[in-house]
Order: sequence, then C-alpha cells, then structure tokens
Amino acid sequence: MPEILVEGVSKTLGGLLTLGEINLKAGDGDFVGILGPSGCGKSTLFNIISGLMQPDRGRVFIDGQDVTGRTGRVSYMRQKDLLLPSLNIIENVSIPLVLKGMPKKKACAEAALHFNRFGLAGFENYYPRQLSGGMRQRAAMLRTYLFSSDILLLDEPFASLDAITKRKMQVWLIDVFNAVNPTVMYITHDVDEALYLCDRIYVLSGCPTVVKLEISIPFRRPAHGRTIIDAAYGAIRDKVMEALEI
Repeated sequence: MPEILVEGVSKTLGGLLTLGEINLKAGDGDFVGILGPSGCGKSTLFNIISGLMQPDRGRVFIDGQDVTGRTGRVSYMRQKDLLLPSLNIIENVSIPLVLKGMPKKKACAEAALHFNRFGLAGFENYYPRQLSGGMRQRAAMLRTYLFSSDILLLDEPFASLDAITKRKMQVWLIDVFNAVNPTVMYITHDVDEALYLCDRIYVLSGCPTVVKLEISIPFRRPAHGRTIIDAAYGAIRDKVMEALEI
C-alpha cells in the first residue's frame, strides 16, 4: 500500500475549479516532485493532503487509512520559514514537541539531539535574525521533521535562496533524506531541482488542474552536488519541459 494515495481529489476556490481531478501516490520512502504553472493549485493540493482543507470530491489515504480532512499525520513546510523572531533556534524547532505535550525543557533536549545531523550544531541559542537564509531553512526543516518524521510535504523550501546556497541546500537535503529516509512530496518550479532530488515527478496542468505527466527518474542522485551526466537526463528534461509547455 502506498504511503500516500490521493484519489480523485478536486476543489473549487472562489468559484473557479482549481483542482480538476488529481490522482497521485508516494510510496514508502519515495521522494516525489510536484511541478506545475503558478496558480495551478499545488499548495491547495498540499493543504488537502495535510488535512488543512477539505476537497469537494476525492479522498486522501495514508497507510491505507482515510485521513481526508484530518490534520496531524504529516509535516508541512511552507516556502517561508515562519520561525518566531522572539524565540531562539532550539526553542523554535522544539515547538512541535511542546505542542504534543512534552515539557519545554525535555522538548529542547530532544530537539538538540538532531542539531548535528541538520547542520545546526552550535546555533542553538541564536535567534532567526542572526542566521543566513540557508540556516533558517535548515531550522525550519528540523522543526518540520520533529512534527512528523516519516512524511514531509515541502512547498518550495529553497525558492528564496540564491543559486549557490540553493545547490548547497539541495545536497544537504539529499544527505538528510538518505539518513532519515522519510516519504517526501516536494513542490518546485525548478525542473532541474526536481530531476536532481526526486525519484518520481508529477507535472500538473493549468486550471482546472489535472496530472499531465507522471515520470520515474531512472538515474541516481549525484553525490556532492555534481552535474547529472546520465544519458537519459536530456530526454527526460525535455519531456518534463514539454509537459509544462516551456
């Protein structure tokens, strides 16, 4: 049974049929990319998968259980880091544990166990304003992971970063993914980022949104940020670009 299964989901917003009929899946430990034009409803889809929004039709299943409209099963990281400026980093990332009922001191101690893996060791007592954009995104990612470590919905987490920092964060994310092996669904507008990170890609159409292309990525993620040199890369990139009508 797939870890996440979206069946026949549709949604109308403001009188506009935004999601036509969406069917997709992410298996246990998959890294699945979601590509599509701006305004096609990618974030709306994540809101439905996370239970923050009810679909008009269709269902969402996780591990075979119907979780449509139910929050708390997946972690959802939006594009902005949303760190609270009045809290230091360890207090920020431990928020999910506190919300689950863990005492603050214990929550901070538990969160601290992951700081080295997420590249935050030594920054526990810094405040968000003292960190670079990349470091803030690492903190936001750790907070997301501590909410639910097995399923992560990531909505363009690196879109605001410069090209060099973005590539460094992509390499870092692969290392974290390999270490903790969650199921990831990842929204991006960057075709090369999707091909670099993902096991499978769904390309969405404009509204009313449907899945135009589902494609598995046959090559391995290159280590240390190296360029993908697999012979299949160019043909797959062209197919994705064609589906996006670029």
